[in-house]
Amino acid sequence: MNRRLRILHLEDEPRDAELIEATLAAEGFECEVRVVTRRKEFVAALKEGESELILADFSLPDFDGMSALAIVRERYPDLPFVFVSGRLGEEAAIESLKNGATDYVLKNRLSRLAPAVNRALNEMAERAERRKAEEELRESELRRYQMQMELVYAAEVQARLLPHEYPQIPGFDIAARCLPAKQVGGDFFDWQEVCPGLWSLTLGDVMGKGLAAAMLMTTVRASIRSVTQHNRPAKALQLAEYGLLPDLDHSESFVTLFHGQLHAGRRTLNFVDCGHGYVFLRRENGMIDQLVPRGLPLGIKRQEAFQEGRIGLETGDTLVVFSDGLIDARPDLDLDNQSLADLLDNRMSAQEMVDRLIGLTDQEAPLPDDVTVLVARCSG
Repeated sequence: MNRRLRILHLEDEPRDAELIEATLAAEGFECEVRVVTRRKEFVAALKEGESELILADFSLPDFDGMSALAIVRERYPDLPFVFVSGRLGEEAAIESLKNGATDYVLKNRLSRLAPAVNRALNEMAERAERRKAEEELRESELRRYQMQMELVYAAEVQARLLPHEYPQIPGFDIAARCLPAKQVGGDFFDWQEVCPGLWSLTLGDVMGKGLAAAMLMTTVRASIRSVTQHNRPAKALQLAEYGLLPDLDHSESFVTLFHGQLHAGRRTLNFVDCGHGYVFLRRENGMIDQLVPRGLPLGIKRQEAFQEGRIGLETGDTLVVFSDGLIDARPDLDLDNQSLADLLDNRMSAQEMVDRLIGLTDQEAPLPDDVTVLVARCSG
């Protein structure tokens, strides 16, 4: 063994101190030994903080080993402490170990000294490793907690971005709800009064879920809002996609989207479906109309311009738009537009319809994907 070891030795017999150092040297320890005999010297040496091992006689004229042990354990709980004494009864030895001594060796059996020192140093190294692992675990838990708090805050911010009040549109009843699969998600719904009597209605689904999808969601929502004020749906989405393409390309993502403009007085909806498809019009008699045409998602390179569709609504007709998370949540039900429409009733309000469809999900179990539903009911 070739180990340079800094030792603080509490010993009042110089010959014993020399013999102990020689014993360690013979076993391969390269030592720097500082011998002290009094309390004041011992405490001063400890304060310097360089000692890696304490050796101590049990009884000294002006000081005793048990007092030294108490000082060490109070200030340096992990510092190895080995008693090396000419007389140490069994009771005293047991008491010393209870009080935190690492080991004890009798001076007439110094053959045990090197193994005792090795064991003491190994235990110190193991404790240091455990402390390191515990510290890393604490740091990991702290980072996890900080991330959790950031996600909670992000979820609050995202929730505030969604509309909090339903629009007051003459002749129409509007409601929507979004359930993120994680604390934040990539689904969103929105409405905005473009001009008196003309409202934009939007439901989007960013590919994926979680924080990355949520970040893109806020960008998509803001982009669409910025261009709907003075543009029809097809032109608005063309402008929005132009601004979004760099972000969508860099993130290797895309967005399926349904965006329409509802003219309340005319009871008409002009719309663009960007690869979404999860939308139908439930007529007053329970029959459904599919909304066509349907194009590619935002972020997918296209040759043709966005195609705009148009439908008329009559009293009792209901527009239902939802994200694919609703279907994914209940694969056992084999849901489609007709089966969803059959769950609705003309006597229901828009909010009741949203609640009925959201209620299909098992909200006690983790959702496989974000779930969003928007309902616009022509009430007369």
